[in-house]
Amino acid sequence: MKLQLQPTMKTIILCASIAGLLTTAANAANVTWQAPGTISGAADVSTAGTLYGSWAPGDVHNPDVLPVNGVNFLAFGTPGVNFGINGANLNLDHYDGFANPNTANANYNFIMQNSLFNWNNTPMTLTWNSMTAGDTYLVQMWLNDGRGGQSGSSTFTGGANTSASVVIGNGAPGQYIIGTFVADGSGSQDVLISPGIMLNLVQVRDLTTVPEPSALALLATGAGAIFIGFRRKNLAI
Repeated sequence: MKLQLQPTMKTIILCASIAGLLTTAANAANVTWQAPGTISGAADVSTAGTLYGSWAPGDVHNPDVLPVNGVNFLAFGTPGVNFGINGANLNLDHYDGFANPNTANANYNFIMQNSLFNWNNTPMTLTWNSMTAGDTYLVQMWLNDGRGGQSGSSTFTGGANTSASVVIGNGAPGQYIIGTFVADGSGSQDVLISPGIMLNLVQVRDLTTVPEPSALALLATGAGAIFIGFRRKNLAI
C-alpha cells in the first residue's frame, strides 16, 4: 500500500535528522506480542516498570519533550539509547498533518498528528541499544493516520515472533502494539516493521524489579539484626 499525502497538506523534510536515523541493524531477541490496542486516551501509554527510553518525531515546530500519562516522549529519542531506523530503499520524511485521534489529552493528540513515514512502504527496522543483558523489557509502538482514504496496516517482528496487523486508522484512530522480551548479551534489539509505512511514537520500559530504597533499607536492617544476633550467640557459647 502506498501512503498518499494530500497535496494541500504540509510536508516537512528533515534531511539531517533522517540521516541520523539510518543505522546498522542490531540484535533480535524473541518478542512476545500482545493484541493491538486502538488509540483511545492517555491511559494507552504503559507505565509498567521504569522508562528506559522514548522516541517521537521532532522538528523546529514541535516541543522537544511532551508528557503523556507521566511518560516524557523526547523528540528524536532519549540520548544514549540510540534509536534508529534502517532498511533498503527507504524514503523517509516527517509529516505533521495526520488526523489526531480526538482523545481527552492534548499532548497525546498533538503527538499522534506527527509521524516519520516511508514514501516507499519498504520494510524498515527500528533499533536501539545499551540495555542491561538479562533484564526484561517492554516496547510499545504507535501507528496513526486517522484521515479517510488512508487504509493500511503493518506487522512487527522481533526475533521469531510476528505481531498481528496494526492498523493506521483510515477515518478512525490508529493502533498501538506492546511486546516484551529479555535483552541478550548484546544489549541491543531490533524490530522489523513490514510494510514500513510510518511510525508515530515509541517507548521502551525496563520491567525488571528494582527494590525501592525503603525496601533496601529494611533488608539492610534485617541483615544487621541477624548478624548481631548471631554474634551474641557465639559470644555466649
